[in-house]
Amino acid sequence: MKTFTLDYDSKEQLFAFIQSNNISDNTDNILVQIFTSNNKEEFAINLVSNIKERIPDAKIIGSSTCGEISQKGSISNSTVISFSIFEHTTIMTKLIPECKSSYELGQTVVKSFENYTSEELKLIITFTDGLHTNGEEYLDGITSINKNIIISGCMAADNSKFENTIIFNETGVINNGAVAAAFYNKDLNIHTDYSYNWETVGKKHIVNKSQKNRVYEISGMKTIDFYKYYLGQDIEKLLPAIGIEFPLVINKDDLSVARAVLTKHDDGSLSFSGNIPEGSVIQFGHGDVQMIINKGLDTVKKIINRPIESIFIYSCMARRALLDEDINLEILPLREISSISGFFTYGEFYHNCSKNTCTNQLLNQTMTILALSESEEPIHEISPNIFSHNPPKVDEIALHRTQALSTLIGQTTKELESLNQDLEIRVQEEIQLNIEKDSLLSVLQTQAQLGDMIEMILHQWRQPLSAITSSVTSTQVYKEADILTDDLLSANLKDMLSYTEHLNTTIEDFRDLFHVSNKSSKIKLSTLVDKSITVISSLIRTNNVELIRGESCKCEVIVPIGLTMQVILNILKNSIDALVEKDIPDKKINIEFLENKNFHTIKISDNAGGIPLDILPYIFDKKFTTKLDSDGTGIGLNMSKTIVENKLKGELSAHNTDDGWVVFTIAIPFVTL
Repeated sequence: MKTFTLDYDSKEQLFAFIQSNNISDNTDNILVQIFTSNNKEEFAINLVSNIKERIPDAKIIGSSTCGEISQKGSISNSTVISFSIFEHTTIMTKLIPECKSSYELGQTVVKSFENYTSEELKLIITFTDGLHTNGEEYLDGITSINKNIIISGCMAADNSKFENTIIFNETGVINNGAVAAAFYNKDLNIHTDYSYNWETVGKKHIVNKSQKNRVYEISGMKTIDFYKYYLGQDIEKLLPAIGIEFPLVINKDDLSVARAVLTKHDDGSLSFSGNIPEGSVIQFGHGDVQMIINKGLDTVKKIINRPIESIFIYSCMARRALLDEDINLEILPLREISSISGFFTYGEFYHNCSKNTCTNQLLNQTMTILALSESEEPIHEISPNIFSHNPPKVDEIALHRTQALSTLIGQTTKELESLNQDLEIRVQEEIQLNIEKDSLLSVLQTQAQLGDMIEMILHQWRQPLSAITSSVTSTQVYKEADILTDDLLSANLKDMLSYTEHLNTTIEDFRDLFHVSNKSSKIKLSTLVDKSITVISSLIRTNNVELIRGESCKCEVIVPIGLTMQVILNILKNSIDALVEKDIPDKKINIEFLENKNFHTIKISDNAGGIPLDILPYIFDKKFTTKLDSDGTGIGLNMSKTIVENKLKGELSAHNTDDGWVVFTIAIPFVTL
């Protein structure tokens, strides 16, 4: 095979290039790849028409770009055309519009080719649109039909505008779907490689809520707020464009895989180029300049003696944004082996073989290469020292400055991560020691202000005691005035019995509260909440808080009643404190009961304006408080979380809503031992 690469300028130039290289003489098995910064459908249609005028049977695939790659290296605002002429390989192309899902799109692409399960079908180069298709699911769909096919290619781009990407072949142009070229030749020599070399930055975070590639919440914050918190308030207006330079990094199949932002949604969620499952551990990524440059040379040395006749490069636009003109330090050494062409993308497809298994994966922030040859022998004998003869020009000061920054960030991140791990271990050890050394009652007594609890009891008793006293006094007055009738006496006695019963109930609820036993008992979830409300009802009334209690549920749990009440009371007391402190005119606390297949749930929310974003990730940390010592009551959120997780085997979490409420969720399993 042989590949000729043209930096396209005009129709006349195109025709002259085809003629001077005798490309039109080879009418069979020609693949034309077009990489263009122009994302207008009319431009692509006209260019394809011009090519077919001279090469009627050419197979064509093309994509819009975020920068192009030719024999000159990295170029911009241009169109690069590569003509690959094969002798023993049959080429077929397909253009598939959008399907019901990206997974189905991948399946449809493979099934559209003849003999799609044959061993003759060895390689597919494919481009998808860059804004609508989930690249990871697309590749999974292909693999579900034929897992032996090597996949290369990428997701289309549009010069970082994130408005409209196009893909096309000799039959048409679309902006949602996929284009693919299939290579039938079981003896075709194929080599794939990739270069990543991005460091992780900062602490590790947990993805709390996501659906496929759309992430709603990270570390208790909306995803957009997470980005604003760590990258600055102005980041929102720069997304999604700048998000590709600050990807989230996860580990997948022994690879550090970056996921770049593709779409910003009105609800504060972000869609990424690939899936990020709930529970994933993520960190921000940062490009390491020195590693990128060194890896570029290593890639050349690794393939220098392979049979290679053509090299296609599909590289992430973030690498180009990071290195600027120095991106050629990574690209240009490859042209010493063979002709090169390609473009900068919104996501790269890589055929990964490790641990005796091969998979096709979506990557970001990488440079992937596809090297092809119909020959079994190396084409050139190349000296490993060839790169020292004519090295690309480099701004040494700028390069070393960037390298120094990369090193500083990398080393600092490693030290902070190590320190964070040590601190987490020490905190867990201290918590365990406290639990083993003292009973939970002792821990609660040292943290709670029991005087405030006693004050609550006095408030609870004051009104019924006053009412009983009033009834007794009125009875005596009626007796002395000789106007006490049986009906009046009966009514006063009934009132006094009612108030006495209320006092008895209050005593029982307080007894349950202070009976902090580890022994679990069966109780209705709504009864558990009602007992807690009874204890704190005086504070609710005194501070004019409207308590909205949802419909009771019949669900039952098996829990240590006193400990669970402590948790509920702590959250209610915090809500009251926040409402009073912020002087909310219409103070409201809402309590809901929910259940699903695993948990019974209590949701306690208030309209005090939510928890500040810089505080929200730390509210459950040990020793964290926003109150003065004299203001603190109850067991604290850290101990509440410890009780829920260790004693109830449940979950305690918090998040803000768009309308200024904070929601605490206590999830208790159906059966807690």
